[in-house]
Amino acid sequence: MKTKVDGTNINWKDELSQAVTELPELFRMLGLPTVLVDSSVCRDYPLFVPRSFVDKMRRGDSCDPLLLQILPRQEECAIVSGFSCDPLAELPTDFLGGSSCCVLKKYAGRVLLPISDGCGIHCRFCFRRFFPKLNSSDKSYVTGRCFGDFETVLAPICSDNSIEEVILSGGDPLLLDDGELDQWFYYIAKISHVKRIRIHTRLPVILPSRLTPELVKILSSPFPTYLVLHVNHPNELGDDFWAKREDLRVPVILAQTVLLRGINDNFDVLYQLFDRLISHRIIPYYLHQLDRVQGAAHFEVSSVLGRRLLEQLRDSLPGYAIPRYVREVPGMLSKQEISACSQQ
Repeated sequence: MKTKVDGTNINWKDELSQAVTELPELFRMLGLPTVLVDSSVCRDYPLFVPRSFVDKMRRGDSCDPLLLQILPRQEECAIVSGFSCDPLAELPTDFLGGSSCCVLKKYAGRVLLPISDGCGIHCRFCFRRFFPKLNSSDKSYVTGRCFGDFETVLAPICSDNSIEEVILSGGDPLLLDDGELDQWFYYIAKISHVKRIRIHTRLPVILPSRLTPELVKILSSPFPTYLVLHVNHPNELGDDFWAKREDLRVPVILAQTVLLRGINDNFDVLYQLFDRLISHRIIPYYLHQLDRVQGAAHFEVSSVLGRRLLEQLRDSLPGYAIPRYVREVPGMLSKQEISACSQQ
């Protein structure tokens, strides 16, 4: 663990407060020309990346796959037909809006509960990049925000006996303090008809220091808990992550990946990623077709190529290492699997 000048440890909040938010600083750290990108591209969706993630990027390589995920590019300014600011039609529900948490019921038996309105990294393909707070340059939000009083927020879940699983989302739910997360677990576990909690997060991958002993204990609680990690490239998984992975006692850890042009749209990268995950007892869950958010068209990969890659991977990896290839369609009651007959 890194230490401060006074010898005390730098914790995950310290690391977030020191995240890189200016392009010139990022380019200096990577030994790249400062004229690589026009900084005006960051106006509507600021640069935000922890230094520990930058440390995993190759110096002097403007095409590094980790850099490309967070690097603002001029292509973001293009208005592309079929891409929108709210590709999953969530904003009309006042998702993350107001002073209380919105319970979003999209799928049978499950609800999405966005308990944090911040994120630990600004991926340029994020489908919620236009949401309030997530695109803020104010770094005070990065430790997350707990919405209102627990019992009031959870009232719609308590009154609906069909709900068996609560999915903690955001932003990133692990931006909340350990104490607040513990409270969420406590109140959710009290609901008799809820059988599982699922957490979708990118934070342990981009900021392994977030896996504090307190958080590990919460995630390892007797209440059935599923942890879903967002990871797109094998280079994101360094020794610091694997060391923390061994501390986790979560019964089920899954991974989801977004298929991204120039980053992971080839057999070798996906093979290395999925092989590395299963070698450490993490099951690849979803390979997502890009959500068509405005400003991210340059990341899109054709589903024809996506299907071909999955076919190649099936010939090389065990079945449990092959994720489902899916896209999300607003209004549908489940993610839609992209099959051989898909045309897009």
